[in-house]
Amino acid sequence: MAAFMECTSLSISYDIMGIATVTYTMVHDYPGMVVQNEVVAGGKTFSGYVTNASVTTIPNTQGWFETHVTLMAMTN
Repeated sequence: MAAFMECTSLSISYDIMGIATVTYTMVHDYPGMVVQNEVVAGGKTFSGYVTNASVTTIPNTQGWFETHVTLMAMTN
């Protein structure tokens, strides 16, 4: 079983209170959701809770899926 974060999908934005919204896509070869509550990027650790996630199959592949995730997080 393999799972990895698709790096070009990573997006981080901050609201006025400093809370980060982190969106990313996990690619995996087994059905079901694959999410992470902690993401390390740019020397910072973003940890929080998943507010939205959805799974789709990757077109023109056999047995590969992607989970699209939105994470509300604080940084270290």
